[in-house]
Amino acid sequence: MTIRIPIKYSKVWSWLLTVLLMPRRFSYIEIDGGTIRVRMSYAFRANFTRDDISDVSTHRPIVSIGLHGWRGRWIVNGANRPIARITLALPIRARVAGVGVSVREILVSVDDVAELQRALLT
Repeated sequence: MTIRIPIKYSKVWSWLLTVLLMPRRFSYIEIDGGTIRVRMSYAFRANFTRDDISDVSTHRPIVSIGLHGWRGRWIVNGANRPIARITLALPIRARVAGVGVSVREILVSVDDVAELQRALLT
């Protein structure tokens, strides 16, 4: 069974992300058995397994929206809160606008962090 959890978009910023070709319908976390896919349209794509996850926790609100990364930490959000932190045991390869990057942590906006924790960790 495939579970799809949408990346949360705020009403304030949804229009801008849509103009930048990152509409909400193409932005999600998909859980298919042991495979996890995090997508934000063309801009961010990461695939990993449940075994790659070391922790899923709540993170403080973030001022920016969109896609930002530095030193393996990537923010993939359409809203300032709530933010889930997906920590990976080892870095994985992901794609940002088609360019390969190393990812060890993903901060993502979702409606319910606890729901994401249950979906990823059970």
